[in-house]
Amino acid sequence: MSNKRTVDRTAVIHRLQHIRQCLELNKTTFAVSIGISKSNYSQIESGARMLTVDQIYTIFMTYGVPMDYLVAGRAENLPGRFR
Repeated sequence: MSNKRTVDRTAVIHRLQHIRQCLELNKTTFAVSIGISKSNYSQIESGARMLTVDQIYTIFMTYGVPMDYLVAGRAENLPGRFR
C-alpha cells in the first residue's frame, strides 16, 4: 500500500487567491512581486501550472505568508491580516 500524499491543487489556488486579495494586488502586480510574468501567474491561478518552491519561498519572504499555509493550509502562523 502506498503512503503517497498529494497536494490539493485547488485548495492551494484558493489560498493563493485569498492572499493576493488580502494584499489588494491585481494579478500583474502580485506576479511581478514574486518574480514571474502575469501570464505565468494566470496559469497558476487557473490550475495549468503549480507554484514552484522558489515562488512559495518568495511569497513567504516578501509577504510573511508561511509556506505550510500555502501548501498544506496550516493557518497557525498566518499573520492576522490574512485571516
